[in-house]
Amino acid sequence: MGRWKTLPAALVTVVVAGACAAPAKPRPITVGKVETGAGSLEAVRRQLQGTWTLVSLETAPAGGGALAPVTARGTLVYDDYGNLTIEATTTDPAAPAAARQGGLMSFKGRAVIDTAASELKLMDLTGNVDPNAVLSPERRRRYAFTGDILTLSSVDAAGNVTASATWRKGP
Repeated sequence: MGRWKTLPAALVTVVVAGACAAPAKPRPITVGKVETGAGSLEAVRRQLQGTWTLVSLETAPAGGGALAPVTARGTLVYDDYGNLTIEATTTDPAAPAAARQGGLMSFKGRAVIDTAASELKLMDLTGNVDPNAVLSPERRRRYAFTGDILTLSSVDAAGNVTASATWRKGP
């Protein structure tokens, strides 16, 4: 009879111990390898990273027409976190008014890369460029690499190139 008296206590101990067991560990999520081949997002990010010096700048006149050269100096920096900063100066009378105002054109923000379209979209911008100007940071930028040369072409809503900047990697 003594054995039957301890059975309820033993049963309660087993039930309580089972309820206190550690929860099952979640399984890790498998996401696969990051694509790093030519033209991949990672490859473009690596090509963009660093400091670039302005080699040439061309802009279209306000009323439209062919691109014309503009004398300017500038620097483009793309960091490890996708942030893009562009600073340029010009006194060239052929430059858009917004580029000549204040002596320094400067804007920075996050560059979102669209590898399918070879375009950059600038987000979360700060700076002093008029959003309606030819060099507006609001416009899409088509990018092209040729060795250590980067060409960024500003494109309006109709798909027309309104400005083209050529940059060389390095100081």
